[in-house]
Amino acid sequence: VTVKPVTPIVFLAGPDANYVNLSLTNKTSPQISLTIPITNSSETYVYQALEVKVNAGSPNLYVDSCSYTGPSLTSVELIVYSTTGSPSSPTGTITINPSSSSGCTASGTVSLTAGNTYYIDFLVQPSLPIPNGASSGTLTIYFGLTNESAVTVPTS
Repeated sequence: VTVKPVTPIVFLAGPDANYVNLSLTNKTSPQISLTIPITNSSETYVYQALEVKVNAGSPNLYVDSCSYTGPSLTSVELIVYSTTGSPSSPTGTITINPSSSSGCTASGTVSLTAGNTYYIDFLVQPSLPIPNGASSGTLTIYFGLTNESAVTVPTS
């Protein structure tokens, strides 16, 4: 019997990952880290920074935990949509409320479908005004999955 293990979901660098110095791991606890350019504008939109490929099942994606260092942010919204779709028609969103002093909380779950690939965009809303001389912010996200259905393994 030949068994080929299938990873239900794989995180990949999106087309604009270099813009935010994205680093990611596809280990037991998927983790991404990105450096967010923050200015005194009301928001920063990072387009297609992360790509998610769903190989099996119908998992639900959520943020298990996160951490943030940098200037104060109001929120970071993760907008998930099919690579064949548009950010204006998202599959779902996850909202992160990061704070370098009181931790990081997240809400929202996005249902994904096997055989599809998704982009994740980041909408960053800073707490204005940004102090003079503030540095970039670094957000680290640990993703979680629920509803991972059983995978049928072909035999040969």
